[in-house]
Amino acid sequence: MSLSEQQAIEQELLELDKTFLDAILNHDVALVERILPSDFLSVFPNGRLADKAAELDNVRTVELESYSTDEVQVHWYANNVAIINFRLSLKMNNQDIKQVRDSHVYLKRDGGWQMIMGQTTPILS
Repeated sequence: MSLSEQQAIEQELLELDKTFLDAILNHDVALVERILPSDFLSVFPNGRLADKAAELDNVRTVELESYSTDEVQVHWYANNVAIINFRLSLKMNNQDIKQVRDSHVYLKRDGGWQMIMGQTTPILS
């Protein structure tokens, strides 16, 4: 893959990731249902392992008021595997802003990119 191809794909992945985060913010369960594959896995900040159904329940019930991202990096492990790692600042309803470190694993299959795993770890200091 050429550098320009990689940069174009990275932009596509970053846009897909933002779409996912915006869908959570807006409780858009239908959009998250379409974005995530059936074999999606996630590790929530409390260490709980979650499948796609649990992630959809989270989208329905999360009390997220706003979010922002920074320190965004895309790491490549093959032409069809990329991990987006970033710091996520979350403003939950009636709570102080919390910061977590997020990683989203993307796999290219069936002609498109799919987030196959998410990992959220609290930043404690």
